[in-house]
Amino acid sequence: MSLPDLETNGLYVVLHIRNDPPLPNDFHWGFYLHKHPKEGGVKYHVREEGSNGWIADHGPTAGVMKSVLLVGLFRIADVPVEYEGLLDETMRSYDGILNSTPGIRCSAWVRWTLALLQKGAGGTRILKCDDLEALVAEIKAWGNSHAMNAALNIQPRPLAVSTLCGL
Repeated sequence: MSLPDLETNGLYVVLHIRNDPPLPNDFHWGFYLHKHPKEGGVKYHVREEGSNGWIADHGPTAGVMKSVLLVGLFRIADVPVEYEGLLDETMRSYDGILNSTPGIRCSAWVRWTLALLQKGAGGTRILKCDDLEALVAEIKAWGNSHAMNAALNIQPRPLAVSTLCGL
């Protein structure tokens, strides 16, 4: 899998293993909006930074495929160019309150953000998936099936498309 294999304007959930050997359902979660076959796109995730607590780590990247711990990318939506600003705003909705939000973890942040994308703003629903719990279960099952390959650094990393999101 390489950048040209990704769908332009595709929104992906990105999973990384946390342990080697991997534990079931134990992933670092994030999002990636693919913009260009050579230049990459925009990553969105939150991470714990020691005693500083949780920080938002969003920004451009051409290296989404370069993590050794990467499980793969799971496409959940296609984002028309005219909705990119709305997507970016939605992805940053919790940035200012990460450390005052009980239960914050990257997986919780992804779930909260999925709910915002599903609900839509101004009538614009980016995520066309009715059952978020089923979507999360679909992503986890896919991640679990590929986690050991990530631990063994088997290339290429897999891509998948949700069967629940109307793509």
